[in-house]
Parts: sequence; structure tokens; C-alpha cells
Amino acid sequence: MSARDRSISLRADAVRRALRFLPALAAALQLGACASGSKPPEPMPLTPVVNILTVKQTWSHQIGPVPAWFRTATLPDAVVVASADGTVQRIDARTGSTAWSVRVAGGISAAAGSDGTFTAVVDKGNGVVSIGPSGQLLWRYQLPTSVLTPPTVVGGRIVVQGADQRLWAFDAADGKLLWRADNRAASLLVQQSGGMAVRGDTLMVGTALGRIDAYNLADGLPRWQATLARSRGVTEVERVVGITGEPALLGSMVCARAYQSAVGCVDADTGRVLWTREADGYTAVGMGDQEVVGTQADGEVQAYSATDGVPLWTNSQMKYRNLSAPLLVGRTVAVGDYRGYVSFLSTKDGSIVGRASTDGSAIATAPVVVGKTMVVVTVKGGVFAFVPD
Repeated sequence: MSARDRSISLRADAVRRALRFLPALAAALQLGACASGSKPPEPMPLTPVVNILTVKQTWSHQIGPVPAWFRTATLPDAVVVASADGTVQRIDARTGSTAWSVRVAGGISAAAGSDGTFTAVVDKGNGVVSIGPSGQLLWRYQLPTSVLTPPTVVGGRIVVQGADQRLWAFDAADGKLLWRADNRAASLLVQQSGGMAVRGDTLMVGTALGRIDAYNLADGLPRWQATLARSRGVTEVERVVGITGEPALLGSMVCARAYQSAVGCVDADTGRVLWTREADGYTAVGMGDQEVVGTQADGEVQAYSATDGVPLWTNSQMKYRNLSAPLLVGRTVAVGDYRGYVSFLSTKDGSIVGRASTDGSAIATAPVVVGKTMVVVTVKGGVFAFVPD
């Protein structure tokens, strides 16, 4: 290898290392936060809120540090949470009681998926770990690549997406490899989680190429591909357009965000792109009956019509507060911020109608809802449940 080639290789490796756990880097560059001699914008202070909506904290837990790309798995009556140090717990959403708790040796790199019977995580040695209905460790399968995207568990199957974009499907009970799918990876991958969604017998997977790819869940055969964004720009960083976070599914529509470039919706049956809109952000979108909502890189909260993507409203009161992905619950939108506050916005006009606090550390993972209980998890590992009062 020539000196010039070694220099190029070293620079590429440095970029990859820099992006490994900094999902907001590209957005920050676009905002000018890293310009020479400049400082990142100051987070906007939260203003007092007249609580039209009040929420009551009903229980809390502590599980250990939780990376931003982890996911809280939801079940009809419970949530499954996991921490980087290896703790996995199933918690009753209403009472906060722990149904089971297990420790995965060596820590966890991707979590968590569950269908209520089986739960799956990926450990820091790149091993898929299946957990049984009582919290017992069932089996471990060694993967040839790292994993950040939480596994998807449905109908006794575990599906895992590697950082290199390959897919593996396993029998959750015995670890038998059911199928594998190889996908072409982008030249530069932002090391944050993507996501998968399931509708009937169709598995929809966000890819690093700005696409949602659909597969037959039973055998892994491809069904359709839908492109939400295409690479553009000059640098490798500017050309990153991977689908980020779990796609939002409602009825026959699936919606997602392409990193720093677009949000859009697709017909889940045919793969026909229904609409796309330019949008600079890096968190998943939330979806309700009439709207799709995203938190942008600068902290604005933007709502779009679910039908055609026409912008409905924008809230700019929480700029630069590093907002989580949004959760649409009832007629409100819940978003967490870097200081552990959860703000509730009206889906009608985006006005803030309520606020709750946690432990002061960032809420990076998207809030979830089970029944009437909303659960948020902080990076310090605080698990907090709230119910409208």
C-alpha cells in the first residue's frame, strides 16, 4: 500500500471511529456547530407551562446505563428494558412489579425485542441471546458482525440486522437458523440503530441506503423495496441517508426517517412511496391517525399530514435540547430532552400542554405506551412510568 493510500485509509478509519457513537454529528455539521471558532447553540430554556394535561408518576426503577440506540419493548401489559451492563427486565406496566430479571454476561450492545414469550438481545461479543418466558437464558448464536439495531421478535422468530446490513432469522426456542439475507451496505455507516417493523407476514427493514426493504417473514424472500432518500453531497458524511430508528406502522402505512435528509411514508402492502419531505434529523418518527411527527436536528418538532406529508405545525420552543423520537399518545405528542424532561404537545397545533420530569439525565430512547401507562427510560437507567391524572 502506498503512503497516499495509507493516509486515505487512516482518514477513513478516523471518520468511522468518530461516527461510531455520535449519531448527531452530521446534523451538527450542517447546523454549523463545528465551524471553526464557533460554539454549539445553547439549548433553549424551558418556559413555564400551564398544565392543561397533568400526568402522575406511578412507579420507577433503576437498571443501569442505557445507550441511546436501545429500545423499550412493549407487550400488552408490560415493558422489557435492558441496560448496557447486561441487565434485562420484564416490568408490569401498571404496577411496576418485576416479572423477571436476568443478567447477560459481558454486557449488551443491542436491545430489546420481545413477543411476550421470547425476548432477544445482542451481547457485546456479537452474540444473539434468546431469553425464555420466565427470564431463563435459552441459547446464544455468534454473529460475524456487530449489531446496534434492536432484534425483532415476532411469533417465535428472532430477526437480527447486523451493522453490515445482513439479516438473520432464528427460531427463538432452539436457535435454529431459519434464513439469512445479504444486503449491500453503504460505503460509510453511521453507527446507530436502524429498525424493523412487522405487518402480518411481512418484515420491513430500514437500510443504510435510504430504503425500506420488505421480506417474507417465513423464508426471507424479498417482496419490495421503497426508497425514501438517495445519497447526495460531496463528503461521505453528507451522503449518509440510512433509515434511522424503528419505522412507524399504522394500518397499511409505514413511515420512517432517512438520516439528515427526509421523512416519508410507504404503502406497506405494495412498497409504493406515498410521499416524502426534506427533513434534517436523526431520530425515528412517531405516527397517529392523522399526523406523522418528527423531532428535527435543531430541536424543532414538526408535524406532517399522514395523508400527503403537508406540514401541519412546527414547535420551536425546545430548540437544541437534543430531543428524543416522539410518541403520539391520544391527542398529544410526548418528547424527552437532554435534561430528562418530557414535554407534551397538542397534536392540534403543537402547543405545549404539559410537562413531567425524571432523573435529570437525557431521555434518548423514544417513550412508549402500554395501555394508559407511558414509560420513559433515561441514559442513567431510570425507568419512569406516567399516567394522565
